[in-house]
Amino acid sequence: MTQRCTVGGELHGPEVPLCPEHLCELVPHAPGPGDTAHQPGGDGHGPGEAGSGPDGTAHGPGGTAHEPGGGGSGPAAPVTTCWNCGTPPASQTSTECLDPDCRRPLTPPAMLVVFTYGQVEIAPGGQAELGRHGAFGRLFRSYPNVSRRHAVLGVDPDGRAWVTPVPTPNGTFVNGDEIGPVQRSLASGDRIRLARDAEGTVTLFPRQRNRTPE
Repeated sequence: MTQRCTVGGELHGPEVPLCPEHLCELVPHAPGPGDTAHQPGGDGHGPGEAGSGPDGTAHGPGGTAHEPGGGGSGPAAPVTTCWNCGTPPASQTSTECLDPDCRRPLTPPAMLVVFTYGQVEIAPGGQAELGRHGAFGRLFRSYPNVSRRHAVLGVDPDGRAWVTPVPTPNGTFVNGDEIGPVQRSLASGDRIRLARDAEGTVTLFPRQRNRTPE
């Protein structure tokens, strides 16, 4: 029986327990009339199908890469490990990490930015102000050239992540390039730097759900 990934739509054989790319559940796939999807092991795609680029990144019909956490469309991926420490859940209905040093909710934030002295987690529709003052001031107090209010991070309800600099003489940078005081979209792997040295790395997560019994 052919199985289909609930996130990317890839097809797999009956011996595969989880989608190896998305680590999510597989559901039975029954090809319908005119279905041109390739069986497991195929190397092509029919007209208008989702394909993948040379790096394995999923692409839609228009060839645009789908970034983790972007768009908010399609079924949510099931939680198979803790996003923070990688510990598997205790059961299909677990909502909190088992690791006593973690204990994070198993549903990840939409965006995680890891700086040297801590991390910033933002849920869909949320935002956070970065700088030496405020809720995340402890992350930047060792950087005197970071302003008290330096930049704002946010994630739209549809999953689009962004950063907006607050006008400051020492600048806000994305991947080494200084950006002006306008909203700049972010992707997984982007590097955000406040002033000269306070740099963090962006991770965007796809929507996930806690697993429930069949």
